[in-house]
Amino acid sequence: MADYSASSIKRARRTKAQVEALRTAICQIAEEARPCSVRHIYYLGVGLLWDKDHGRSRRNYSVVVRETGHLRETGRLPWEWITDGTRMVRQETQYDSLDDALERATESYRRNLWASQRRRVEVWCESDSVGGVLLPVTSAWGVGLYSCRGQSSKTFVYEAVQQYARQGKGVTVIFCGDWDPTGRCVPRSVVERMERYGNGELDLEFRQIAITAADVRFGRLTTHDVNTRDVNFARYREECLREDIDPNIAVEIEALRPGLLRQRLEEAIEGLVDDVHQWNVLFRTEAAERELLRSLQAVMKKIVRRTTGELDAEDNDAE
Repeated sequence: MADYSASSIKRARRTKAQVEALRTAICQIAEEARPCSVRHIYYLGVGLLWDKDHGRSRRNYSVVVRETGHLRETGRLPWEWITDGTRMVRQETQYDSLDDALERATESYRRNLWASQRRRVEVWCESDSVGGVLLPVTSAWGVGLYSCRGQSSKTFVYEAVQQYARQGKGVTVIFCGDWDPTGRCVPRSVVERMERYGNGELDLEFRQIAITAADVRFGRLTTHDVNTRDVNFARYREECLREDIDPNIAVEIEALRPGLLRQRLEEAIEGLVDDVHQWNVLFRTEAAERELLRSLQAVMKKIVRRTTGELDAEDNDAE
């Protein structure tokens, strides 16, 4: 990977060779971190490929946005390596045929393995872009992934609590968010609303696995200045002082390597499987039931083919 040392001196315009070296380095970062967001690539390159933006400047981040866009459009960077959870399509599920419906049902069939466990497990994150990074893990474990998009709306939290009440079991929420005034306010607000909407009867465990106070104290992650005019700054300052952290700095979750973030989440979820035997029983049952669906699909194909042939014959007779 090319070595661009961080410097406070304004750089001259990059030569063609430097631009190519930069693009190659971005591809290497993305390949190692995939799937990741553009902001993850920016943080992973700070001090190595570009300087940290300061104040209101987004100069270097804009370079990353532009170059990752170019690399994807020219085919050098696979589109699926970069996540974008901000775009949603709302449309009723439709099928080309009955066979298509059965095939998709077979491919997507999942047993709710968590039904055999004492607690419901969910993952909440602060932004859609981080959700795209976590999705491979939550999908593999069959765990719900909720994006707060900043502060969670009252409706969002209320509907979640109603779902918990219907299931009648304790809930463990694993949270991933920034260490800044707003990021620290989100878990406090979510927990307070969950307990209030649950009338104090909700068995709730809330775990934050990133960014943690230990992450910030360790001092290895890229920081930025705190907006001291944030309405949540006073409480943030109090928390930082309790944790022996400088309240004038903050850390975005994108500063943590995507691979490490996914590893933490994997370990946290796995640790919440309390009945391993029953989990494995249902896992084997799921595989057997998927095979049964494939057999049903084959039978249905024959029935549809025979029915279609009989209808065609009736039409020919009528003519």
